Amino acid sequence: MQKKLPLVSELPIHDEYEAVNETMSVLEAAKLMKTRDITDLVVISEEHKLSGIVMESDIIRKVIAVEEDPSQVTIKQIMEKTDPLSEETDVMTATQTLIDRKVPIIPIVQKNDQKLLGVLTINDCLLALKEFELSASKAIEEK
Repeated sequence: MQKKLPLVSELPIHDEYEAVNETMSVLEAAKLMKTRDITDLVVISEEHKLSGIVMESDIIRKVIAVEEDPSQVTIKQIMEKTDPLSEETDVMTATQTLIDRKVPIIPIVQKNDQKLLGVLTINDCLLALKEFELSASKAIEEK
């Protein structure tokens, strides 16, 4: 019997990623990142819907490097729009999505009500795939 790929719900879903409003200034977001010791934020629209993520690299490339005033630029202006993944997504699909979008995190929502559960990191996906491969190899050896 072939082993089934783990689902996102079986991986660590980091809930310390606070959701911030897209109208927040980049300066406020950078201060929040420093205070929370995180490098990415989940972004929520005015309608309280998930609208994307903002990463340190967005702040550096889209604000600092072009000498914009971070107190005058909003998160909405620099964020990466992204659709979340469901907790029922398999780890291979999640990994491929992160790679394709070139982002280190992706928001994870409950399938039925789209409630934000947290974020999944590329590192968690890669570790899960490695463990899956090792487990599958061991099962083959035992046969």
